[in-house]
Amino acid sequence: MWNCNGWMGGGPYGIGNFFMGIGPFEGLLSLLLFVLVIYLLFKIVRSLIPTSKATSDKNDSLRILKNRLAKGEITQEEYSRMYEILKI
Repeated sequence: MWNCNGWMGGGPYGIGNFFMGIGPFEGLLSLLLFVLVIYLLFKIVRSLIPTSKATSDKNDSLRILKNRLAKGEITQEEYSRMYEILKI
């Protein structure tokens, strides 16, 4: 008498079958949606974590500066001036 197989009652395309049983690829759409959500969460969390690239660039610059001083390419005064600039 009452149609209980409607959208809310878990009919063929209802909530009870969330993307399941639609065509020959049962569950493929759910799997893709799940993977997309996990990927987006991973990207968001990864973007919130700071990277240490700036620190490594600074260390590389100081290492190059020390090597130039050791090779005699720059004087102690030039080294001190450049070191103060890079230290900041």
